[in-house]
Amino acid sequence: MPVEKAILKEFPDLNDAQKEAIGLTEGPLLVIAGPGSGKTLVLVLRTLNLLLRRIAEPEEIVLCTFTEKAAFELRDRLALLSKKLGYQGNLTKMNVGTIHGIANTFIQRYRHRTSLGNNYEVLDELTQLLFIFDHFDDIVGPNTNGKFLSRWSTKWTAIEGCRDYFNKITEELIHIPDLKKSSDPFIQVIGNAYETYAKKLSDFNRVDFAHQQKIFLDLLDHSDVGREIRSKIRHVMVDEYQDTNYVQEQLLLRLAKKNNNIAVVGDEDQALYRFRGGTVRNILEFEQHFKNCPVVILSTNYRSHEIIINAYDKYMRSWQWVDSRTGKRYRYNKKIVPDPHVAFPMYPAVLAIWGESRKDQAHRFADFILYLKPAMSG
Repeated sequence: MPVEKAILKEFPDLNDAQKEAIGLTEGPLLVIAGPGSGKTLVLVLRTLNLLLRRIAEPEEIVLCTFTEKAAFELRDRLALLSKKLGYQGNLTKMNVGTIHGIANTFIQRYRHRTSLGNNYEVLDELTQLLFIFDHFDDIVGPNTNGKFLSRWSTKWTAIEGCRDYFNKITEELIHIPDLKKSSDPFIQVIGNAYETYAKKLSDFNRVDFAHQQKIFLDLLDHSDVGREIRSKIRHVMVDEYQDTNYVQEQLLLRLAKKNNNIAVVGDEDQALYRFRGGTVRNILEFEQHFKNCPVVILSTNYRSHEIIINAYDKYMRSWQWVDSRTGKRYRYNKKIVPDPHVAFPMYPAVLAIWGESRKDQAHRFADFILYLKPAMSG
């Protein structure tokens, strides 16, 4: 598990787990990284380790994360640390961005192999709602007995409800004929509504975020196109993997299928986006897709006070995270620890502010802030 000497020289304080994650460059890798564990630094240094050791060129690497803000941070840190480590390659050729953005990049390259026309428009969360609004009569239809699709009372709640179902159907790769044959009347009508919605997208040369990913997955499943794309990508790295949904999991696994050089980073304790389709199962079951998948746990939290870390760790470890009947695991066995090289100051005692009335209490609180302000600015 060699790590480039320049990295070790510039970052002598890397812990053993961080160096292991940076140095494991072949095959699948799962990195469990809690808050404050230096995961972004590890991702950037792992990328630069691949480049400095000539294992891959920038255009052969896909580095994706969950938000545009996080993607910008990755680009900035890559640019900064590449100069610091003396890497001279062209980082602008690297595929860095959100999963949606990277999917769109490949769709644009191979648009002629999709159903999309030239200058297609990508619908964001707002314009997707407005698109359903513009074609409401065809997609949803009139209300019956005061309900749209026998469920929603108002037009706008029907639009938002349909949007959520449409996205879920696409992200879960649900077979539409199965919906239309369901014994549940609502499942039938939502299946018909989805079919109309998908046709409208095609007719007007539009694509929403969920379909954008499905189209990319279809390209990867194409015998010729998929092989061509995979031949150009040697390494796939994914941040915030606990927030990915099913179609994202499938397209990432397909993208790395040639040699299984896929490294995912995340923390099952921070799976927050179930309401947007994310599923913690992806990170918990990642190992099962491979015969041998190393797991590295970044357990040192460099950000928080030891009192907070110990309280969090004690609480999380007090629960039973393994199903006694099936043996299924819902959390990795890990102990989060504070930075061993820091002497943490004791927290001050809790301060209580009271007053004779709510107004008096507010004035007292404001006076206290004014009292602290000189010390805070100093």
